[in-house]
Amino acid sequence: MKFIGFTSAAVLCLSTLSIASPIASPESSDISSASRDSNGCREPIVRKEWRSLTKNEKKKYLAAVQCLAKKKSINAVPGADSIYDDFQGVHSSQTPNIHFVGHFLPWHRYFVSAYEKALREECGWTGGQPYWDWLIDSQSGINMTSWSIFDPKTGFGGNGPFVEIDESLNFLGIDGRTGGGCVQDGPFTFDKFKLSLGPSHDVNVSNPHCLTRDFAEPIALTNLVPEVIEEMMSKTTYGAFARRTEGEPSFDVKNVHGGGHFGVGGVLGAIGDAYNSPGDPLFYLHHANLDRIWWQWQQKDPKRRYKDVSGPIVPFDYTNLSGGNVTLDFTINLGKLGKSVPLSEVVNPESGTMCFKYDC
Repeated sequence: MKFIGFTSAAVLCLSTLSIASPIASPESSDISSASRDSNGCREPIVRKEWRSLTKNEKKKYLAAVQCLAKKKSINAVPGADSIYDDFQGVHSSQTPNIHFVGHFLPWHRYFVSAYEKALREECGWTGGQPYWDWLIDSQSGINMTSWSIFDPKTGFGGNGPFVEIDESLNFLGIDGRTGGGCVQDGPFTFDKFKLSLGPSHDVNVSNPHCLTRDFAEPIALTNLVPEVIEEMMSKTTYGAFARRTEGEPSFDVKNVHGGGHFGVGGVLGAIGDAYNSPGDPLFYLHHANLDRIWWQWQQKDPKRRYKDVSGPIVPFDYTNLSGGNVTLDFTINLGKLGKSVPLSEVVNPESGTMCFKYDC
């Protein structure tokens, strides 16, 4: 099915439904707690686009993230000082095995759900994990530095100051980078928010440092575009959809996954580091949006698509020369943050293992 007016549909999604991918709207727009019964998920948490939260809800969410960064680590990795670090550490440890594989989307769905649970149970957040619909911004004509998601009071703060680099570090050829230093404003400046892991990939050593961003607006504007979403949603199998969603480790072909990471992270920003990207709280809103698009794709034929998984177990092994494909029985885990589960328990966000849905 071809998308119709995707840009305007993205805006409409904030209030009612998406024209681009018509699905049932939630019974209530109120933030609600998840409720489970013996059959699984009865009252799923509703995840909303960041802009649709009230100012008070935004304030509470940002405070919950700061809280998680001060909660003592459960020792998911040796170098973690906080629970927030634990999440970054688990992602970093598993990075070689969770990207460019068939379980990329299910693993990240499980990971973001565990983070959502931690915000709720450890830090008093009562809503769902918000998502960032970057299409609204990329198609707005507004300069990236003025996008509301980066507002210092009602958003995640902005860019870091420009840092010169040796171009040998820019192996992806990121164009138009404008930052690289510590975030200068908002709720995640160094005096309010510290990371203990990174920029190296050694999770065994604590290295307290600031959150960095390195805006590369050309990357964001070129890749976060409706035609990529249209192509993704036109795929009829999970394998084709998932591969187009994740993209390739280059920008030879436009892709929204890389567009979000490297548009904000550039070369030196945390979210642009494949291992340490969860160091930036925006990681979770970016991946929630990718997960939402997968969810929308599933809603077009839920009976079949909630059972449809495929893709390589070994990274980049799309021809299966080194290993087989994932199946619903393939297991994933989050170390100390989450038990091992088969993909059959995470492909449906209302399975009972998880209990959430999206506003549209």
